[in-house]
Amino acid sequence: MNSISLIRSILGPVRGSILPLAYAVDITAQRMFQEHIAEDDLKLCGDICHAVSKRLQGRPDPKSVARSVARGANRCWEKLVQDGLAERYIGKAVSGIDSPRMMVIYLATFAQFDKPYFEVVMEHPEVFMGQLEPEPPSP
Repeated sequence: MNSISLIRSILGPVRGSILPLAYAVDITAQRMFQEHIAEDDLKLCGDICHAVSKRLQGRPDPKSVARSVARGANRCWEKLVQDGLAERYIGKAVSGIDSPRMMVIYLATFAQFDKPYFEVVMEHPEVFMGQLEPEPPSP
């Protein structure tokens, strides 16, 4: 699923740009599932937001991008909880997210596989350790 479509399916119409979060989701999926970087080695502020900054018009400061990504991720989490959809998008009922970074990982997994994070973790745990190339989702 396209990251913009995924975020819009959660948030609906929103004021403000969702591009920083969408780019963060895309780059996270690329790092984890194509470059085989382990989930624990991903750095939202140190790596992902720098790459997002380079893709955005005007090249905003990566710290500003990090705040924007965090706000978007937190809005997604709040909306999933409010609408009772956390299990559908994440794969199990969770009481909270550790950080916006985890929400970005949840979204990246859903965008890549069209399946929730915890379902993919159960099927292919090696993918999240950077050890094995994931199989592409079947059409």
